[in-house]
Amino acid sequence: MKNIILPILLTFITGYCSAQQIVERKNKLTGSVTEQFQSIIETDKQVKQGMYHAFFAKKTVIASGAYKNDKRIGTWHFFDPTGKIMQNYDYDNNQILYESREDEKTKFRYNIDYIINKDDVTTKPVRLGGRYFGYIPYLRLFKLPGDLADINPEQSSVILELLISPMGRLADYTIRIKNSYTGEDIRVLNINIDLLADEDKIFIPATLNKSLVSSQIKVACYMNRYGDIDID
Repeated sequence: MKNIILPILLTFITGYCSAQQIVERKNKLTGSVTEQFQSIIETDKQVKQGMYHAFFAKKTVIASGAYKNDKRIGTWHFFDPTGKIMQNYDYDNNQILYESREDEKTKFRYNIDYIINKDDVTTKPVRLGGRYFGYIPYLRLFKLPGDLADINPEQSSVILELLISPMGRLADYTIRIKNSYTGEDIRVLNINIDLLADEDKIFIPATLNKSLVSSQIKVACYMNRYGDIDID
């Protein structure tokens, strides 16, 4: 009887360890951003497990945190491409710990469909991941239409328009390619938000007098000579 059980037990242990094998991964998110993380190799998918870092130009950290079973845990830190802190977020308690202030040079604009009176108190929608790393998933979905392959990047601009529900979910995503000189639309692209991971659809919603409201975020981007877009 022992001679039969032992091979079966060894087979089970070997299979289990193989399924839980942890490997280092490195992926290119954009032309400028690379992510590095650990993952467990399972039979049907790759699961993030352990420390995660994303780098701008291979040297500046723009995101740092940890995963457990493919979910972000603990406090994450997000930076802009210069290394300036953008946001600290506690994923265990779903709480923003820090969000950097925006100045008049910001590339972000926020709207709500209400008339705001002088005594009203409003808060803007906030993307988890900060105003650079958090928007990379949307930048990656941009594909320059083939018939615009010869467009001059210096004479055009790109505006991302995101509609956020009162519950903090991405409801709609549009990209406008515009003529930089006339301001006219060259092309309007409706983006399929089902292509995004669930975590990439989550925002802290806007409020008006402490009530949750729908909002719109507009992000001014630039296009490089390869037809990719990025945020200054």
